[in-house]
Amino acid sequence: MQKYVIGINIASAMIVVAFLVGAPTMAKSINAPYSEQFRMDKGEAYGTIASIQSQEGDSPAWLVSGHWKTNIINKTMDDFNQSNPASFDAMFSMVMLNGSAKHQHNISNFSLTDVKVENDTTVYKGQTTVTMKEGPVTEIPTEIKIHNNNVISIWFDPTKVKIHFGVSPIYGAVITEKEMKSKDSIDHKNNT
Repeated sequence: MQKYVIGINIASAMIVVAFLVGAPTMAKSINAPYSEQFRMDKGEAYGTIASIQSQEGDSPAWLVSGHWKTNIINKTMDDFNQSNPASFDAMFSMVMLNGSAKHQHNISNFSLTDVKVENDTTVYKGQTTVTMKEGPVTEIPTEIKIHNNNVISIWFDPTKVKIHFGVSPIYGAVITEKEMKSKDSIDHKNNT
């Protein structure tokens, strides 16, 4: 049994690594339905979501994939005000590892309450709205971490979402502006 669990964990990790490493080139092929909602405007960052979410007992259960966009990276609380609010939006699908129960979530209405830097990680705390089966759930305590400007982790207070996303953060990749401008990466609109 232990070999089986180790095998699943290794396979899950390989899937996530493949998504994270290949994100910039894979994203080019999925440019259309996200092109308008997730195009990168000046001062914004964009990336992919590619995560394996575990349920009870740390068993891998769900594949989560999608996109996110924000203007908070490398900024402080002082950079935002009423006319220039912090934003974080995401759209992702969840599907069980056996291919069943596929569904989608949207994250919006981010309100920033705190920014802290811990070594090479910046932690942005706030509240978001998450679409769920029963409808949107508002004012969910949310923590967004940017690790070395390359990896993002998104955590929602599990009590507010009935542990729907499991017990671990949702992970993804930060796509740099250089990668966005690469001819092998995402087609984008140049907003200068």
